[in-house]
Amino acid sequence: MAAPPRSRLPDGRRRRSVATAPDDREARGTTVVRAAVVELVGFLTALSLAVAALRHVIETARVQLLWYDGDSVLLPMVARSLRLGEPFEWAMSPTLFFFPEVPVYLLCAAVTTTPQAALALNGVVVLLGVYALVRAIATQVMPEASRLARIAVSVLALGVVTMLVLTESSATAQSMELASLLLLSTYYYGAVLAMLGTAALVLRVVRTASRPVPATAWGALVALGLLALATTTSDPLYVPWSAGPVLVTVVLLAVARRVPWRVVGALAVALVGGSTLGYLLRIPLGPFVSLDPSTYVHPAMAVPTLGWFAALTDARAATSAGDVELLLLFLGSALSVAGTVWAWRVRTARTVLVACVLSTVTVVAVSVGVVLAGSETSRYLEPIVTAPLIALVAVAELVRTRVRRTRLHRAGRGFRLVCGIVGACVLVLGVAVVPTTVSAVRAATYTPATCLDRWVAGRSVDGRPVEGVGQFWTVRPLAAYGTDSVRLLQVTDRFSAYAWMTNLAPYRDAHPTYVLIGTRDVWTTPVQDALGDPAAIMHCSGYDIYDYAGTRGAAILRGSVVDTATAIIRERGFGG
Repeated sequence: MAAPPRSRLPDGRRRRSVATAPDDREARGTTVVRAAVVELVGFLTALSLAVAALRHVIETARVQLLWYDGDSVLLPMVARSLRLGEPFEWAMSPTLFFFPEVPVYLLCAAVTTTPQAALALNGVVVLLGVYALVRAIATQVMPEASRLARIAVSVLALGVVTMLVLTESSATAQSMELASLLLLSTYYYGAVLAMLGTAALVLRVVRTASRPVPATAWGALVALGLLALATTTSDPLYVPWSAGPVLVTVVLLAVARRVPWRVVGALAVALVGGSTLGYLLRIPLGPFVSLDPSTYVHPAMAVPTLGWFAALTDARAATSAGDVELLLLFLGSALSVAGTVWAWRVRTARTVLVACVLSTVTVVAVSVGVVLAGSETSRYLEPIVTAPLIALVAVAELVRTRVRRTRLHRAGRGFRLVCGIVGACVLVLGVAVVPTTVSAVRAATYTPATCLDRWVAGRSVDGRPVEGVGQFWTVRPLAAYGTDSVRLLQVTDRFSAYAWMTNLAPYRDAHPTYVLIGTRDVWTTPVQDALGDPAAIMHCSGYDIYDYAGTRGAAILRGSVVDTATAIIRERGFGG
């Protein structure tokens, strides 16, 4: 009998080759390179979607919110103040923007040349952050799926956000146009990203807690506590948007015996402990906080608030683009509920069930909570845009595991082909959109600031650079986009210092001599009745400059502004 070939064992089975060490290293190197290429393609695809969303905002009236709104220019004003070396005595809102908004914007400003460019880059970075965090969620929910599948789902999630942005075009923040608020630097994107980051860490804990030595679970718990601490310190919205829904979710599932109580306890310690420490840390930061968050809660206004949101929804449904957005938002919520039912019935992986229930609980809690709080502020509904992305990943895993049990699971090559075609189309879109978007950002100018720059240049009073005052919506974009010689203080309609998202340090020993009168300003007492006739009036686009240098009005102006500012500074504890 002939001997079997060397490639086969005596019983006829094929002999398994044993790779040498160099071969093994080469194989690992090839795998790493292949993984890096796939991740890079996913990142570039996400970048293309983010730039497309930014391009749409720039081309529509919504650019006013991105670049020139009184709220949106806060971070450029902070950067300008730091550049000028002013003491940091900022009166913020209940949101301090210390994490992550200020650091992210300062990094963007460091690599750009204009506030418009920095704000645009900031918006792109936020959308890439959404992609990265959904990618992290996919790693926990779809551990057995291919890398390509996890990336594809993450890109799809960002694609949904981009589609929502493309339906939005108005210049108002008080609408149901919620997705594009993610691109704005001061509309709570930090709390939104923290919500997604919290979901990823919670799912990590749920996935690894059952291991014999759950070191990764402990690491995730520490990271979760630190995230809760940092975010709550900066923005208390983290608690109702993220910490609360997570705790409700895991408690419900523990009662249903789908999640161990020890996992609930560990998550509760991290979230409650971190959030509590965050609230305590806000006490020494009290001088920077302008209002207590509780002032926004008005339960007695719940019914009128429900009517207000119904009117907003009705107004959004008045256009075809609005109908598309409302449909997508509804489908996102429906996907969360359907995913929850599906995951419950098929007894799927614990992380899949937690992801679906968390998405559903977040949408319900935020929607109902805003109404019960009596808050007529639409941006508090932002989580209904991003929370369903968590369920999207979970449903994708449910579909994958369902398909794997059928003959369809062999169609992996077709899936890769579809992903390749879609990815190529998006990349082509990015190649087409990026150059024009960069050009539009570079060419952006705030024309109204030019008039004030020319008027201020070379002017002084008693050897001091001239200083002016004006109302919130008028002076802030001029202060953000003007030259360093433009020095503006925001005041109320009674010429009192207005301590809202502004630095109080420049009010010390200020000598304002001119007033900016915006076309949309409302003054309780006409300016000329309060200060007298100005020495001169300069007409600019959107506002007038009333020059009171050398008149009695300058002394009245200084007394009113400086005296009220001094009282506010002392009350806040910044010193005399």
